[in-house]
Formats: sequence, C-alpha cells, structure tokens
Amino acid sequence: MKTILKPAMRVAAFLLVLSMAVFLAGHYLMPTSNRYLEGYTAGGILGEDFDTVDVLVLGDSNAAQGVTPMQWYEDYGVTGYTYAAGWMSVFTLYYRLRTIYEEQNPKVVVLCTDVVYSKMPGESDLQAAIGDITDELIPLVRFHDNWKEITPANMFEEKDYSWRDPNKGYTPVTNVAANMAGDYMYDTGLEEPIPFLVRLYLSRIVQLCKEHGSELLFITVPAKSSWNLARHNGVQAFADEYGLPYIDYNLAENDPSIDWHTDTPDGGSHLNVLGAEKLSRALGVYLTEHYALPDHRGEAEYETWQTDAATYAQTMETARAENQTAAEYQRGVLEGTAG
Repeated sequence: MKTILKPAMRVAAFLLVLSMAVFLAGHYLMPTSNRYLEGYTAGGILGEDFDTVDVLVLGDSNAAQGVTPMQWYEDYGVTGYTYAAGWMSVFTLYYRLRTIYEEQNPKVVVLCTDVVYSKMPGESDLQAAIGDITDELIPLVRFHDNWKEITPANMFEEKDYSWRDPNKGYTPVTNVAANMAGDYMYDTGLEEPIPFLVRLYLSRIVQLCKEHGSELLFITVPAKSSWNLARHNGVQAFADEYGLPYIDYNLAENDPSIDWHTDTPDGGSHLNVLGAEKLSRALGVYLTEHYALPDHRGEAEYETWQTDAATYAQTMETARAENQTAAEYQRGVLEGTAG
C-alpha cells in the first residue's frame, strides 16, 4: 500500500505546485491597468463604482461601435455600460459576466447576438470553444503575450483597476464607407442552427441572469454584411424557447432608420457615430418603456457619471461633426458631385 501511496502523493504535490506556479504566472502577466485589460475599452467597467450600472450590454465589436450607453444617461439618467470587444464569444462573455456580477448588479443585461455565430476565420466551433474557455480558466494562457512587457521595475507593481471610460465602453468611429447592396434580410425559409456548445453557454448566461435577478434582453445590432434572416431565425427560436424578448434591428419593423450609404464605416460590418446614435436612441426608448430604470441625474452617488457625461458630450460633438463631413463627402461620391 505504501509503495502505491508514496508515488501518488508525489504526483499530487507536483500538480499542486504546478497549479500554484501557473496561477501566479497568470497573475503577474495581467495588465497593470484595466485600461488595457481588453480590446476597445471594455475593461473600464472594473473602474466603475460598486453597483452603479443598471444596464449592461454584452457583445463584440458590433456592440462596441454600435451601442453608446451615455446616450441613455443624457436622455433619461439611466446608467449603462457596453462590455464588448472584437471577436468576443458567448463563452468569454459568460465568464466575464460572472466577474462583473462581483461588483455590479445590473437590472437589465442586453446580449448582442452577433456573438452567437462569431468565431475567428478558419476555426471550427469546437476549436473556438476550447480556446476561449481555456483563456478564461487559465489566465496564463490568456495573458501569455504580456511577458514582453514585464520588467524588473514593474514585475511587482500593484495593479490599478480604477480607470473609468467616460464613453462607458462605446468606441466612436467617424469613417464612412457605403454598402450599396440590396435587401439582406430576405426570406430563404432557412434557420441557421446555433452550435451546440454556444447553446449550452447561452443557457448558462440565461441561468446566471436569473440567479442575480437581471432581466435578459437579446438584440441584434444592424450589420448588413454579416447578418441575415436565417441567423435571425436561429436566435429567435432560442429566445422563444427560453421566453426571452428579442429585438432584431435588422428587420424592417425595428429599423432605427439606418442609412447604409452613410451610417457605416466599413461597408456594413459595423455602425459609425451616426448609426450608433440612431440605434442607441431606439434601444433607450425600449429600455425605459419596458423596465423600471431609475433616473440618477443629480444624485450625489452618481457625481462621476455627470462628470463623464460632460466629457462624453464634448467627444461626441467633435465625432458627430467629423462623421457628418465624411457622410456628406460619401453622398457626393455616390451622386457624382464630390470635388
């Protein structure tokens, strides 16, 4: 018995030491500031005061460039944050939502559904799932590239995750590149199935929101070059199965008046400032009509939001003007009058 027990104990001790080493290495490789924790400015949510975000938007780059929560604060005093970055997946968002719930208790979670069918080019569904889940469970894998930034001076530097983003996760883009294609939401009678593991993690997000008392809303950001009715049908079937509200802003009845000649920076993949403001206003109307969301303007506990709102207003005034100029030039090109 002892001859079996000794090697087993050695193996257990080795695995314990290895696990601790991997954990510590992952900790030291994490960025020293939440400003650089994610692509875009998703990490800024970690700098927000405890339990101050009433609406949490989750998604990928379509959400980061398409949903501007400070629009709701300006219009209604509703606090929101867009936690989104390029190629964000349902797997990643599930684990990040668990982390966010440690500091925030949003009344509404808005999931932008482009992530349901999103994966890196050349990846299989299984490869995407394994890669993203491994990144979340083993920080060393997620932050392995950061070893190049480690120096003796900053190796033991205390991490500061207090940075706040005045735009609340939204990234304004002012370029214009028209999409001239016709109807992209025509009925083919098809439904694109949601991959099995994505369905599994979507259901885990549904359960997580229930456990924390958050209402879950599905939306699809207008995306002419990547969305279609078959994908809509796949998401609608899941939403119906779980009794979730779903607004697809690509459908004619929900269209927030997106002009694909001027409201996209890249031929229909994303929205620019002009498009994002239209979508965010439409979503803000729905949120305030369907959920009990308080007006925090003037409340002492939300003084930083008022400060950020002033910064945001200046940023958007400049961005809006730049976008209008680019849109006018694009119209001139399309009409043959550009000089």
